[in-house]
Amino acid sequence: MTNELDPRILNLMQFARKAGKLVGGVEACMRGMHHKHIHLIVIAADTSERTLNRVRFEMRECGSKMPLIQAGSQAEISAALGLPLTGVFGVSDKNFAAKITEYWQA
Repeated sequence: MTNELDPRILNLMQFARKAGKLVGGVEACMRGMHHKHIHLIVIAADTSERTLNRVRFEMRECGSKMPLIQAGSQAEISAALGLPLTGVFGVSDKNFAAKITEYWQA
């Protein structure tokens, strides 16, 4: 696992945000997961272990098979998206999620 976040992924996250398909923050992502609205979770590499464990626990509770990407820094991602300092992001569009996952695995 690398701490670098591919610029293409950041670019797609910016497009998703503009399209209203990006959720920022742990609580908002949890709500989206429980309602089956989130298709991908992106967590900053410098997010606390407790938050990471909480997200993984919720994913298990929901029986979710969605991908989880852990890379980049909270400051880098939040600044690029124009959001307050946040470490957990959810993508609620299947196409954006699929493309971001494809870039992550490349």
